[in-house]
Amino acid sequence: MEAELYSLENLTLREVKALRTALNYIQVTGIDAFFIGTLQIKVSSQIEEIENHLNSPQPPTPPPTS
Repeated sequence: MEAELYSLENLTLREVKALRTALNYIQVTGIDAFFIGTLQIKVSSQIEEIENHLNSPQPPTPPPTS
């Protein structure tokens, strides 16, 4: 049985980075170490996507039409 997927929405980049940093301090062993390592990778990838989006040039908005 596969786990259902959910997402964390409405978090700022700062909040996501705080979660990623906190994952460095969790003491784990065995199979939990693999789980936390995978979670670290996923959160790091999400941070990279957010930063790339924020740093990409945004197309200019068209002027309002009347």
